[in-house]
Amino acid sequence: MSFLLRSVEDIKELERLRSSEKLLHLLVNALPAFVSYIDSEQRYVFANALYTSFFGLDLDQVVGHHVNEVLGDQAYVRVRSHIEAALRGERQSYEYVLPHAGKTRHIKAIYVPHMENGKVKGIIVLGLDITERD
Repeated sequence: MSFLLRSVEDIKELERLRSSEKLLHLLVNALPAFVSYIDSEQRYVFANALYTSFFGLDLDQVVGHHVNEVLGDQAYVRVRSHIEAALRGERQSYEYVLPHAGKTRHIKAIYVPHMENGKVKGIIVLGLDITERD
């Protein structure tokens, strides 16, 4: 009987976690910011809807791919040193101009290292399109 109760409790916990995950995705996709998570190998683990739509890509064209593949060579050269610094554990905040769809966009980027047990597991990327700022 205790095995069955434990299994029911586990199922309820999984359902609660799935519900929390759905809510988190809903919230992150509603943000007016580019949000992604890049692992220590510079591969995307997560990207919100604004991030993927900005680059005109589907989620499966981003997740699992190297940053260079998604951003392209020209943009990657501009951000590489910041990514590498963040992967060393140094928070980064900078602005840059990104060529996009025949125009240039001014982006404010923040990279927050994700640390576990003193090691960088990846980085949280937050970006804002500040082209139209006052």
